[in-house]
Amino acid sequence: MSDPDELLNIEQAARFLNVSEASLRRWTNSGRLACLRVGRRRERRFRRADLLAFMEEQPAGGTAPVRDRASEPAGQTVIDGLPVAHGIHLCGVYRNDAGRVRLAAAFLADGLSLGSVCYLVAPPAARRAILARLKQNRPSLRADIEAGRLVLSEHAATARAQRNYLETQFLGAIRAGARSLRVVGDMWGLGKSVSPRALVEFERSYEEQLAPRFPVMALCMYDIRRFTGTAILDALKGHPDTFRYPSERLLA
Repeated sequence: MSDPDELLNIEQAARFLNVSEASLRRWTNSGRLACLRVGRRRERRFRRADLLAFMEEQPAGGTAPVRDRASEPAGQTVIDGLPVAHGIHLCGVYRNDAGRVRLAAAFLADGLSLGSVCYLVAPPAARRAILARLKQNRPSLRADIEAGRLVLSEHAATARAQRNYLETQFLGAIRAGARSLRVVGDMWGLGKSVSPRALVEFERSYEEQLAPRFPVMALCMYDIRRFTGTAILDALKGHPDTFRYPSERLLA
């Protein structure tokens, strides 16, 4: 029998409970499921005994797997034709302007077609190119913008200000009746004004404090022409959901 005090990382714990990592983050943030925090990045670790106790508390007869609320229809959306859970936080990497446009436009087009409130956070030139691609297949794009279904902005000057902006926007959209949200961020807009460490901290703050609270899907895009290899590696490590999604759809 496995050691009940064995520590599992979030990917192992998700497999153990047969749920998504997004659900584990929500449950630990709310105090519903116990976890330990280790290392400088405060990564989650789960005792096998705590996971077993959590399973026994579920009203599923004791033998059925824990029901993952994020996998229910009300907690799902579609990204490029694939169903995913709310809270997913993806990293896209592109090598040229055409790749940036392809990644962003596909992600936003899905959201708009499903009725999500969408956000495009990027420098003006990048926004114009992405909007031009979107408009080819969505004649109502101008109406989407005017109605607040597609919100355009640049990154704030600091990581804290950017996080506060997103939180304010998400709260306002949910109060206005939005059932799902979608964000595309061209991260050079923030990376050019903050340190690499601050950028990592922003991504972690989003992952731990915003993604679990809102029905939001995010795509953070990194330009390999501008970011160092170390920064790209940190970005991938900070977006664990990325590795659960077909890589060819996130590299351009």
